[in-house]
Amino acid sequence: MRMNFIVAVLVFFSCSEPKSVPVVEEETVLTFSTQEFVKNTCIGKSCASVSFTWPLAKGSDIADRINEAINKQLLVYFYSDSVAPTFEGQAQLYLNSYEDFVNKFPDSPGGWSIEVSAKVSYESDSLLSIFFSEFNNSGGAHPNSSQYFMNFDKITGEYLSSGRVVLDSVKLLQKAEIAFRKFHEIPEGKSLEEQGFFLPETGFFLPGAMGYKDGKFWLIYIPYEIGPYVIGYTELEFTPEELEGIVRK
Repeated sequence: MRMNFIVAVLVFFSCSEPKSVPVVEEETVLTFSTQEFVKNTCIGKSCASVSFTWPLAKGSDIADRINEAINKQLLVYFYSDSVAPTFEGQAQLYLNSYEDFVNKFPDSPGGWSIEVSAKVSYESDSLLSIFFSEFNNSGGAHPNSSQYFMNFDKITGEYLSSGRVVLDSVKLLQKAEIAFRKFHEIPEGKSLEEQGFFLPETGFFLPGAMGYKDGKFWLIYIPYEIGPYVIGYTELEFTPEELEGIVRK
């Protein structure tokens, strides 16, 4: 009898329908690949070139939103009133402008170039920073360059203006001026204007470039923003601990 009972139990389990296991969808993860665009044109020995590298977001619902914002910023570096429907078209407009210029002024020395490098410089659960570095030479007295940050909400993909990255602008401004004076060796109480810096009536101000890279939060004043070209860049760095409660992480 005991043996018959065991056989019956085995038959029952072997004939039972397997229970379905619920499928858990994997959470999409935001990742980046590097995109590159290079194009040039030459007339004789004189050339113009365009060279861009930037991060392309993928793997998440917010990727398209981030890519669209990055693309708009890349187009800014052409400094053109003419607008093409595509990035490649905008680059071609730039090269066409160079050819027109050389044809009108064949004795003009040198060539033109735009070089832009953008990369992911910081990621947390809630914030993403993209760091842009630009070099531009379009036949002026000297080449120009700039640095810039784009900061995004990591959850929604929304671009964050400086006012949404800075939580306490008053405290950050105080820390920035102290660091600025230390960087340029200007003692407290001495006028920045008398040292050749450009200040509005409202006084000292925060730069346009603010964001994270190399594990720190940076304030970067580019040439001409707060002083003449010869002064160059003023790069102020702060640890996250120094800016606790002052800037978003």
